[in-house]
Amino acid sequence: MIRMQQPPALAIVSFHSGAGKTTLLEGIIQFLTKMGYRVCAVKHSAHDEIRDSGKDTWRYREAGATASAFLQPSGYLELCTQCANIHSAIDLASHFKPDIVLCEGFKDSDLPKIAIVESSELRLGMQLQGVVALVLNAAIAPVSGVTCLPFDPPVVAAFIESRFLAPRRKVNLTDRYGRRILGIRMSLTQRCNLNCVYCHHEGEGLSSGEMYTDEVLRILRVARDLGMRRVKFTGGEPLLRRDLGGIIAYSCALGLEDVSVTTNGQLLRERALELYEAGLRRLNLSLPSVESDVYRSITGGDLSNVIEGLEAACRLGIHIKINTVVMKGINDSSIDTIVDFARRHSSQLQLIELENLHLDKGFFEKYHVDLSQTEKKLSGATEAVIERGEMNRRRVYIVKGLPIEIVRPMNNPGFCAGCTRMRITSDGKIKPCLMRDDLLFDLLGGIRSGWTDEQLKDLFMSAVSAREPFYR
Repeated sequence: MIRMQQPPALAIVSFHSGAGKTTLLEGIIQFLTKMGYRVCAVKHSAHDEIRDSGKDTWRYREAGATASAFLQPSGYLELCTQCANIHSAIDLASHFKPDIVLCEGFKDSDLPKIAIVESSELRLGMQLQGVVALVLNAAIAPVSGVTCLPFDPPVVAAFIESRFLAPRRKVNLTDRYGRRILGIRMSLTQRCNLNCVYCHHEGEGLSSGEMYTDEVLRILRVARDLGMRRVKFTGGEPLLRRDLGGIIAYSCALGLEDVSVTTNGQLLRERALELYEAGLRRLNLSLPSVESDVYRSITGGDLSNVIEGLEAACRLGIHIKINTVVMKGINDSSIDTIVDFARRHSSQLQLIELENLHLDKGFFEKYHVDLSQTEKKLSGATEAVIERGEMNRRRVYIVKGLPIEIVRPMNNPGFCAGCTRMRITSDGKIKPCLMRDDLLFDLLGGIRSGWTDEQLKDLFMSAVSAREPFYR
């Protein structure tokens, strides 16, 4: 079973009742919530009756906790029906999307701990596994080699903020045109098992090679620390990388809120379960036609593989968005057929204009279709319209229950004005704009030269500063 993505969890412990755990925890919650953090709390109770009036969980909520749970030694959790333990309590709290979960009294857990001690208990506190700080209940000398804090909730809260929360705090990355950077689109490979006639290779020229797994993970961590919360993995075909499941799992463990993949679907049937278990809940499926002969003429591949992969992913509950690049004389007359297919087989449809990138001029002029008339037709048939404020302000048309988006990037200043992500090429370069090949920042070169995370962050910031709309 895949748990909800968990925030940091920290235990406040002591060695006897009356040491002030609850008082300290309430104070920490109050100060962290005033600082703008969302806090959940878990209480370990030795009570026989979980519904005692005035129990600590209600006090935690009054102190500002987003939610609190009441865990019995027998494994009963107030907010869960049965068979709970500390990890399932944290998992449950994670559904409230807190910044941190604070737990009281879990000495034997594997959580990092802040121990409340007096001088007579100092040795016991030092023996606690995973101790990160000691709260001194009496005026004793600090202990060498361990962080010592006074019994002062604001001071302890400040320590928790600096140690566990500040690195995760969102940074408002905004370029000089006022566009926020919310995420990255990362190409993992230029290898592909198809040969689509319209492919622009994510704007990459000749690749100098692929990043190793640990290099991908480090870039993801640096991006997370800069406040980015979304990542889409692309290719080539990303499912050709055997480490894709591990990369997705690590992305989820980092706390990235939106982890998705764009795939041609040829290998999806074999890998859907693996990717789902790694944490993937959303993917874009490239599907230029639902007619076998047309599909093969565009891609060189087998449509049945894609449909079987799509069905396998749907059975697992993965949200599917079909991406269809529309081309004159090839599939533009089949849009209604594609819409009907998407309504039966997927969660959403995206109709995309052909982009004039890494294509012969003659090819683009021959096959490009302006989708403005298609969008006008959809707007007349729609039941509702939703505007995606953080995605180029694109409109989503709900037509007979199917959400349909129109992507019109060509000569469209509005599209560029709403751009909120940067690209990472398969050879580890930041590409601030898809349409430009002359503006690259070499992250991988820095990593292989021994750069620190701070130097890599500076390079990200330089790339953000260099961003400008391609169409104005």
